[in-house]
Amino acid sequence: MDEVPENEIIQMEDSSLVEAIGETRVDTGNGTTATVHPPANDTDYQDRSKESIAASVPFDDEDITFHKALRNATSTEIPKELSVQGTLPSWLNGFHYTLSPGIFDIKYPKMVVINGEPQQETRTFTFGHWFDNIPQVNQFAISGTDNAIMYRSTKPAHRAEAKIREHQGYLPNQPSSIFLTDTNQSVFARLLSTSQSQGKPSLEPCGASIGVIPPFNADGRNTIYCQNYANSVLELNANTLETGGVLTWDEVNPLFKGSQASPHSHFDPVTKELINFTMEHGLVSTQYHFFSITEKEPHGSLVASVTAKTSHVHTFAVTPRYIILVVSPLHPTDGGVKYSWGASILDAMAFKSSEPTFFYVISRVKQRHIATFKADAFFFFHHVNAFEDAADNVYLDFSMYTDDTIAHQLSLSSLFDRSVPPLTRPGLCRFELANVQAEAQRLDDYNAAMASAGPVDKLRGLMRRVSVNHGTDQTGRTAQENSIITPVATRVRSLPGVELPRINPIYHGLEYKYTWGIGLLENGDGDMYDCIMKLHVKGDAEPTVWSQKNCYPSEAVFVPPPVFDKDEDTGVIISVVYDAEANASFVLVLDAKDLKEKARAVLPQIVPLSFANGCFAPGDTSEGMLQAQTPGTFSDEETEEEEEDYE
Repeated sequence: MDEVPENEIIQMEDSSLVEAIGETRVDTGNGTTATVHPPANDTDYQDRSKESIAASVPFDDEDITFHKALRNATSTEIPKELSVQGTLPSWLNGFHYTLSPGIFDIKYPKMVVINGEPQQETRTFTFGHWFDNIPQVNQFAISGTDNAIMYRSTKPAHRAEAKIREHQGYLPNQPSSIFLTDTNQSVFARLLSTSQSQGKPSLEPCGASIGVIPPFNADGRNTIYCQNYANSVLELNANTLETGGVLTWDEVNPLFKGSQASPHSHFDPVTKELINFTMEHGLVSTQYHFFSITEKEPHGSLVASVTAKTSHVHTFAVTPRYIILVVSPLHPTDGGVKYSWGASILDAMAFKSSEPTFFYVISRVKQRHIATFKADAFFFFHHVNAFEDAADNVYLDFSMYTDDTIAHQLSLSSLFDRSVPPLTRPGLCRFELANVQAEAQRLDDYNAAMASAGPVDKLRGLMRRVSVNHGTDQTGRTAQENSIITPVATRVRSLPGVELPRINPIYHGLEYKYTWGIGLLENGDGDMYDCIMKLHVKGDAEPTVWSQKNCYPSEAVFVPPPVFDKDEDTGVIISVVYDAEANASFVLVLDAKDLKEKARAVLPQIVPLSFANGCFAPGDTSEGMLQAQTPGTFSDEETEEEEEDYE
């Protein structure tokens, strides 16, 4: 079978597809899908394309695994009232938002030559990692007063599907904004794509987190925001889920430079600051630019910049006095070439267990980097919390792993492979940064001494490798990282952990007792998170566990009551759960104290399992959900503009 040369491919409309994109990840024609091939004239491309990953897994009525919940989703665009079983707390009134995968597989037409005749066949582009997809936003209007829940969902980046079909692959507009996906595009195409911004909300997948950004709502806008692993922020109407626009942080302020940012912004309710950082990549190092935005300063200001080795940094920590950046030794390979041309994160980076993990401490008052600590290599996606004590020590809790194995295990090929080992279990690990101010003062004193020293003494200081200058050498390390005096971040506690950890938000940056998250049952298969756990951070109490046979929860979000309660665990847990036995999803509400069920409601469609972060926004739901414009309708002007931007 030969492919028609690119310049002879017949232009086809979407309606001429052999089979439009389905609601499952299986081609039901013969149980398989055709292999995706790169463009015939691309000599630089290494073909790692596979058949649709789900095609090798037979979905049938007897299948009671989680696999059916990792396929294309059907959105519920028109709000639907759910049947609530149980009783919601009367104080639980507001909107709950989650992000889930929306589309993994996209079918597209390809002209080939069979027996000398051009014919059209259907092929499938497949995202390769659980984190890589066109996302779906799920909205729950919860009225505890009326014991009622309304549900709707939509895919804001709906036009990305058509563009992937048109280009027969995916062109991310930022370097390494996907985890492990074969883009089916040439190096040249990827370089062009990552050098420009698409700037259209219907084309930019923002599927890592969804939440409220208070400074952006200062003018009374009722909006929520989705963020991704690049530096894109997508605005949605909180009622209708209509897209309002997409921006990058450097559009808010040119000083916030960089192609990537954390999808987990912090909001300090005391200072009313939104805090985040961007990553400006160089050849051997990265500038991590931390910034602050308030209602009074809507364009924000730069807090401090840290120069460190390039890594994938998902989250960071904030306490009342400090910002802490933790950089694991997951660094680019091949001199960063693959990373810069838009390769997947796990293709472009490698974990180096022989190198340390560094903790960079920024003073929020002095607005500068004041100290660096180090520990043995470890990997993490999420901080749990961080806090200070009266003795000027800082404590950081992580959902931690010894290396990056878990990131590879969450690829779709691994999740669908029944023969692979169980998922790596996280540990809840606490590190102590001792005497932070004393360490900062010692470094300041040394800097002052070096500033007044003569050239010979300066040279001796450098030769002794005890410089505390925070520039980088040819390896990308700061001088203090190379120093023998870098203080150690001491691990002081290790417990079995959870993923997607959440705490009572009142205790962010403060000493706390509990965290909730999704976990792996001790007697389970270990191939997917199958329980919700409450961990007692203090003391030796056993975890509290909710589980149901053949059920798989997504993120467990803690919601406190509107009136402060002295008991930290007073509140509820909300999670969207996939029931493999019933082949259905339901929203679950648990008492946060004992994880006893308070209410549940079955959803009209399966909501794919998610590793993204959601939020609960308290408020009045008496008016119900406003119905948005059908996402499939566009003005001619919008369509033309988006097509021009994507070319």
